[in-house]
Amino acid sequence: MFRKTVWRNTVSDAVSFHQDQALNTTIFLLKSYGPTGFLLREDGNTRNFKVCLGDPHTCTCPVFSREQEPCKHICWILLRKFRLPREHEYSFQHGLVERQILEVLHGLHQTRAHQTENDSSAASGTPSQPVTGQEAGSVCRKVIQAQDVCPICQEELLEKKQPVSYCRFGCGNNVHISCMKVWADHQQLSDREETVRCPLCREDFSSLKLLQEQVKNAAKLCTAAEREKPDRHLGVLCHSCRVCPVTGKCFKCTVCSYFYLCEDCSKKGCHPQHLFASRTKRREKWRLVTEDVCDDPKGATAQPANDSIIPIAADPLPENVLSRLPTIRVRSGSRLLDEGQQCRICLQCFTLGQQVRTLPCHHKFHTDCVDGILRKSNSCPLDGYVIFNPLTWRTSERKTSPTLASCFSSDCSKQPESNLKDLFVPGVALRAKNTKVTPSHGALNLEVLTGSSVPLNIPQNQMVDRFEDLCITTTGLWSPEPDHTATVAFNARRTRLQPKPRGAVTTNDTNNRPTSELRMTGVLINTWHQRRTES
Repeated sequence: MFRKTVWRNTVSDAVSFHQDQALNTTIFLLKSYGPTGFLLREDGNTRNFKVCLGDPHTCTCPVFSREQEPCKHICWILLRKFRLPREHEYSFQHGLVERQILEVLHGLHQTRAHQTENDSSAASGTPSQPVTGQEAGSVCRKVIQAQDVCPICQEELLEKKQPVSYCRFGCGNNVHISCMKVWADHQQLSDREETVRCPLCREDFSSLKLLQEQVKNAAKLCTAAEREKPDRHLGVLCHSCRVCPVTGKCFKCTVCSYFYLCEDCSKKGCHPQHLFASRTKRREKWRLVTEDVCDDPKGATAQPANDSIIPIAADPLPENVLSRLPTIRVRSGSRLLDEGQQCRICLQCFTLGQQVRTLPCHHKFHTDCVDGILRKSNSCPLDGYVIFNPLTWRTSERKTSPTLASCFSSDCSKQPESNLKDLFVPGVALRAKNTKVTPSHGALNLEVLTGSSVPLNIPQNQMVDRFEDLCITTTGLWSPEPDHTATVAFNARRTRLQPKPRGAVTTNDTNNRPTSELRMTGVLINTWHQRRTES
């Protein structure tokens, strides 16, 4: 058969680079022109590109026009859409003849094991899953399997872990919610059209209003930790300089558990008795460091051995820490029951009675889905946030949820001391009644010394349990006349001020003195003078 393009036996550097771009870029398939024509759009880009497979391949992007090599859009169609292995001889050619295109369309390039798996799943049929509150006339949602891909971005659903929706009145297949929004925007629906078409079966996918609600609720599932730069190793504390989180290249001891170093401390030769593995991005695999960085006279970073990924045993999350992570039960009226809210591991919606666990990065999962992962790995399965570190994790003596010390302060090991240094009232001496026992949160255990040096005890339980405004009245305090009374009113658990009673005259108004104040954390105590009413 006559061929217009030259046949290649090896991949060129330019095509290999474009293949890397295609596998690391989110591209949406907006429209198909027959079996070999496709309209594509990159994520974050408003321009569309048309790709046609043939002899030769063509694309409307400026890179293909300039280089005349298979661009990342052509490589995306071959690698993502048709699942060609990047080492396959058809994946880096300038073009394919009709016979070769038919082989690609029918999947003859796939391995026999993969074909057997697909044939068995097609013969048995994809199981369907009933949905709570299903609309009349709608179909059941298909269960997501390991090889299922989104028909728009062509990425595996369970691997990408993005919220999904399903075709309610057609095929029942699952599609990413974010991809369906791009698909709906491309269709340019008029005000009269209230439904969105499915990209697979062309039937009604769902109502436009429901899709907009799903987009709004699914956006809440993406936390701030996911938006952090990939070179910030969230939750990782350097055991030498105590910087947290480690930024840039991170080093992990291959022997000691939960032991990390930043690049600067690694160059100084900290912890030289064991080998280290390194990575630059928190979601990357660890790579073994061949030589000590401190031995490098130029101070350059050591290179991994043959740039190969070394399997490093992950640090498991301790069982006592796992049991203290917050867990809630889904009840009626919970926001977790809203459309678009779902566990991003199994991509199933939350239902009544299920147990949902919240991680420090604010991601929520089914306990059955995430607990097994955390017992093997000490990090969030979505953003790589390291949960447990012996230097920053403190468990309370009471049976409460653990307190994670702030990792973003340079002195995270120091805890604030409970003392009365911030308590000060001009003219009044305050001293701790019991300095050995730390008062509970919201309680003030002290003595107020009046002019007669008679201590006035404030019961602790009255502040914590009754939540009432307490008043301490002393005679002759801050007043030149004996018929004046100084009243100190405060609330131990509330931060708002008690309103001044009628007829009260402040010290500033009568004696031209500033109003006295008593300040402590969360409490502001004002004083005022009130003239006694003579009978």
